[in-house]
Amino acid sequence: MQRNFLCLVIVAFSVTLLSVACKKGDDGAPGSPGTANVKFSDWFTPATYKKDTVFGIWGFSYNKSATAITQNVLDSGTLLVFAKMYGYNSQVWPAGNVGQLPITFTYIQNVLQNDTWQYKAIPGNLNIRFQNDHNIYTSISNAHQFRYIIIPGAVAAGRGINLSYEEICRKYNIPY
Repeated sequence: MQRNFLCLVIVAFSVTLLSVACKKGDDGAPGSPGTANVKFSDWFTPATYKKDTVFGIWGFSYNKSATAITQNVLDSGTLLVFAKMYGYNSQVWPAGNVGQLPITFTYIQNVLQNDTWQYKAIPGNLNIRFQNDHNIYTSISNAHQFRYIIIPGAVAAGRGINLSYEEICRKYNIPY
């Protein structure tokens, strides 16, 4: 009897977990009531990057308006930023791969090079920044794509998430 009840509880929990969904939207619109309220952006491709200098090393940055990124999200939720690095040779980054920022590429182009992609967020804004440790680039490809996912602090397993992009999409019903 207890075993049947336990199986029923597990099945009910699994069905509930699998039914968690998000609503897609540019501003990371929340899902319908009763869901995990996970928010996510569409994939976006920066048209241009602004050249900047930090501690003598120049880089390129792009600012994305992101009203879904609030102070509450930054204080108690989880913000994940992912990239499809279409501007790299497929030997450096295979087409279709998705990686979580920060990402560092190490390769040889005359000498050992490190390209680093990272992000900073403040309420209402996401900044994507590229930097090469040898200052060799005067411009960068605008083929790269990015997306952010916000998991509110109230969602179980929101903080300290250690899942792949595919696992996160499956868990929160986010289209790849």
